Amino acid sequence: MNITNALRISLMTLAGVATLATTGLRADTRVGVSLGFRLPNGYAEIQVGKDRFYTHRGVFYRHDPHHGYMVVRAPRGAHLRSLPPRAIRVYVGSSVYYRYDDTYYQSAPDGYVIVAAPPAVVKPATAVEEEYQSVWLDSTEYLFKDGQFFRKTPDGLVWIEAPQGARTQSLPADAKSIWYAGNEYYETDDVYFRKTPDGYMVVTAPWKK
Repeated sequence: MNITNALRISLMTLAGVATLATTGLRADTRVGVSLGFRLPNGYAEIQVGKDRFYTHRGVFYRHDPHHGYMVVRAPRGAHLRSLPPRAIRVYVGSSVYYRYDDTYYQSAPDGYVIVAAPPAVVKPATAVEEEYQSVWLDSTEYLFKDGQFFRKTPDGLVWIEAPQGARTQSLPADAKSIWYAGNEYYETDDVYFRKTPDGYMVVTAPWKK
């Protein structure tokens, strides 16, 4: 190999290393903002003014640099394409609202908009107040609601991946029944449960092992 070719190869090698280093730096900068924190699968991003929120099944989140995605109050004025799965219709005079938890929605041209709670609310007789269900696994407490798990922090609730082995007393109304090898499983948002004498236990789907 002559000197010219050797020099060319050396320069190309150095350029490749520099490119890799730069790429790695960019990746660290991008990912490092929320390293270790996630949102539920299927979340939607919404923007109200300059503020950015995320929502999934009627729960709203904002990003916190220290704790990740924190559960927050539903931002009034936010527009959504669809309602939470278990929203109920509420009539106040001649106006129609939709309610999920303490959040009220009204129809809008492009979907639904979050509005202030009406001064007088007529709840249907079948309305059930939504509450978080306390779930313990070993010595750790989780909060469960509508198929999702949360942990308490000093600053509020944080969504977490479903802890394997945790047992809940109920499942979301839209949980799907799946039969595999003679056993029944239940799925909601890619989280799988199996019924036990003590409740519905979070499991790994055997067909995914």
